[in-house]
Amino acid sequence: MSSGAYTLRLARTLYNEVYRAMLYNENQQPIAKLRIVPNIPLDRSQVPEDAPVVPAFLLVIVDDADINKDNLIDFEERASYALLKRFSTEVISFQHCQFYYPSPAFIFEQPDAVNNPVM
Repeated sequence: MSSGAYTLRLARTLYNEVYRAMLYNENQQPIAKLRIVPNIPLDRSQVPEDAPVVPAFLLVIVDDADINKDNLIDFEERASYALLKRFSTEVISFQHCQFYYPSPAFIFEQPDAVNNPVM
C-alpha cells in the first residue's frame, strides 16, 4: 500500500451543498470522481431538548474510482484524510466520511443512463 497523499480538485454543482471532486494520487493521476454532500446537524435551538447530539460528517458518493477489494481500505483512508482536511474549518470540524458506492444495476436502470449519466 502507498502512503502518498491524495490531492483534491473541488467544484460546486448546481445543487446547494453538493460538490464534485476529482481525486489524484501522488503521481497526479486521476483515481476517482466523487460527489460530496456535507451533513451538518441542526442548531441545538432547532431540535427538542432530548434529541441526541450528532457529529457533522461528509457523505461521499463514489461515482468512479480505481479501486478493488485489495485497496479499498487504503483508498477510503487516504480519501477521507484529503476530504476532511479540505472541508473542515474553524467553524465546523467534520468527524468522518461515509462512503457510498452506487451499484451499476441501479445506474443502468435509470432512463437514458448510457447517453446522459446521473449528475
